[in-house]
Amino acid sequence: MLTIPMEITGIILAGGKSRRLDYKNKALLQIGGKSIVERVIDAISGVTDKFIMITNSPDDYEHLGLPMFGDVIAGTGPLGGIYSGLARSGTHNNIIVACDMPFIQPKLFELLISHIADNDIVIPVTPDGYHPLCAVYSKNCIKPVELLIEADQLKVTNLFRYVKVNEMIFSEEHPYYAQDMLFNVNTHEDYAKAIQLCKTKEGDCGLPND
Repeated sequence: MLTIPMEITGIILAGGKSRRLDYKNKALLQIGGKSIVERVIDAISGVTDKFIMITNSPDDYEHLGLPMFGDVIAGTGPLGGIYSGLARSGTHNNIIVACDMPFIQPKLFELLISHIADNDIVIPVTPDGYHPLCAVYSKNCIKPVELLIEADQLKVTNLFRYVKVNEMIFSEEHPYYAQDMLFNVNTHEDYAKAIQLCKTKEGDCGLPND
């Protein structure tokens, strides 16, 4: 485990309905002999042994042995997941990461954590845009998020107007972007691509689930 100069919790958000995958649970799709969420857990384990999962389907993840909590405020999307995770966490600073990122690595988390300083959010920005579900958040975000939810302003980037944000700019040439660390699986095409990327990176990774 990397040495991190602060206590930090890894918060995994597993609340999506996977509509574009015909409602299959994308977190449990297998890549390289492990489910995607297990690969996310492995990455977080490189920087902290504190975990919680935000999910409204706890039976799907009971085998992981993680503390699990449902949404504090139902029907509020990723912003509500961030709110629920921060509210449940026991540490001031937190890694918040989606359950569908098969190639995430501890060194990306380490980089984000190392730039928290007096910021409230440290977030990767790539040619694809912001990555709010692979970022570091402090508990200072809780009240602003609560107010945004009350105002039905559920876009995560709305939060950036009210807290101090450190944007980590990754160009297409940046190794963490080029290594697909921020790639996530939302569609059948994404899953097929993840299998091919895994073969390139790790050898035989099997075939996509039917």
